Amino acid sequence: MSDSRIIADRRGLALVLTLLTISFLVALTLQLMATVDRQSAAAAAQRESVRLDGMVLAGLSLARGALAADLKENEYDSPHDLWGRLDEEKLKAVSDEVSLAVKVTDLGGRLQIHALADPSKEGYRQVWLRLLLSGRFAISDQDQAEALLDAIDDWVDEDDDERPSGAEENYYQGLQPPYSCRNGVIPAVEELLLVKGMTAELLYGDAEHDGLIEYITIAGDDGRVHLNTAPVPVLQAMSADMTPELAQDLVAFREDPQNRELLATVDWYRQVSGIPASIDIENDLLAVVGKYFEIKVQATYHQFIRRGTGILLRDNEQKQTLLQWKQE
Repeated sequence: MSDSRIIADRRGLALVLTLLTISFLVALTLQLMATVDRQSAAAAAQRESVRLDGMVLAGLSLARGALAADLKENEYDSPHDLWGRLDEEKLKAVSDEVSLAVKVTDLGGRLQIHALADPSKEGYRQVWLRLLLSGRFAISDQDQAEALLDAIDDWVDEDDDERPSGAEENYYQGLQPPYSCRNGVIPAVEELLLVKGMTAELLYGDAEHDGLIEYITIAGDDGRVHLNTAPVPVLQAMSADMTPELAQDLVAFREDPQNRELLATVDWYRQVSGIPASIDIENDLLAVVGKYFEIKVQATYHQFIRRGTGILLRDNEQKQTLLQWKQE
């Protein structure tokens, strides 16, 4: 082989090595840039997450402030109170960039699960029955409704005495897999799915039925319904003579600003035009002051979203206790 051929081959090899080196460096650079981009995006996401966490807590503070201010204004609760009017437009003053949504719901308008364990509250059980049999839920007849209430009673009471159609420890230990009966306070409504007779269709609803979860609560056990905040299905369940139309009339009455002062007493429903005298609800079943409130906060900035949900107890001395709070 001639010297010129050897030199040409060496030059060709050098060129190939150079091109390989350049390709490697380009690939390394691209990988480095991608890593930097990912780290920058992660840092931005972390920064915005911390920022939105602060905004969610700010929303919680706003809700607590509104609930505290309300007790200084009057001694009853209604849709006209400050805590019920925390709309998005008014919250824009908190931040020009972050969208903040705060919703406060008085849980006193829902039916209490734990009040069912009190055998002296037969009238309250009847309210539950009327709600279950209203046709809104995936439940077929009164026997099924009675059996479900017996099972819920047994789940939350503290004894092992089984009601006629209920279930206690022996029943649940015989399932596969077995588990224990709570026999006490449940931490979340969703636990009812473990109770004999409860189904996902009944609790959450389906294409044809409402979900019971929207009308019941783990908060409270005094067996009272807040007349000023209860939804139509609960209002309808308060009396056998209450029709959906009459319940809607109650809602229209309490939402009229001109009737705000009338909502201070538990028998204001008697003043609603068209309400028959046969609707006579026991005062012991009614309330016009809220104690337990659900607070939901959402902070949004571009594609970043943070949420917080909790339950707050507000007593008559204006003391507030945050019973639950979850931020995600």
